[in-house]
Amino acid sequence: MSQTISTKSNVRRRAPFGLAPWIPRDLFDFERFFESMFDSEHGLSTEAFGTRIDMLETDQTVEIKMDLPGVTAGDIDVHVENNVLTIRGERKEEKEENDKARQFHRIERRFGSFSRSLVLPCPVNDAEAAAEFKDGVLKVTLPKTETAKPRKIAIK
Repeated sequence: MSQTISTKSNVRRRAPFGLAPWIPRDLFDFERFFESMFDSEHGLSTEAFGTRIDMLETDQTVEIKMDLPGVTAGDIDVHVENNVLTIRGERKEEKEENDKARQFHRIERRFGSFSRSLVLPCPVNDAEAAAEFKDGVLKVTLPKTETAKPRKIAIK
């Protein structure tokens, strides 16, 4: 006697004698699968592919904070267009004249250009946007448009 089983991917196969094969759930959860491949424990992380951000929405604004250690304010470019915030910049390589005489055993700090684009959760007034860079953290404040702000509706 055999039993037909289906997996999450809708692939059907026969299990002999009514036994269902063991299929790890994480194998079919590709997001979790790739996150586990690229965590800091295995030597890779999301830092290798982009800088980390926090996005916060209040009644009046959308705020973005981005960690940019080793970057100066002059090396950062912030644009808002079609409800997409783009932050570009460059972390410059530190070179010393006596680098040839030194032997590096490990180089993990990254340098070079970076770019990060974020779709904003609501329409913003880009003419009144403000950006501040302090202690390696970029903070961008984007006021919401009047249509995006919550409003109370009176009940008659």
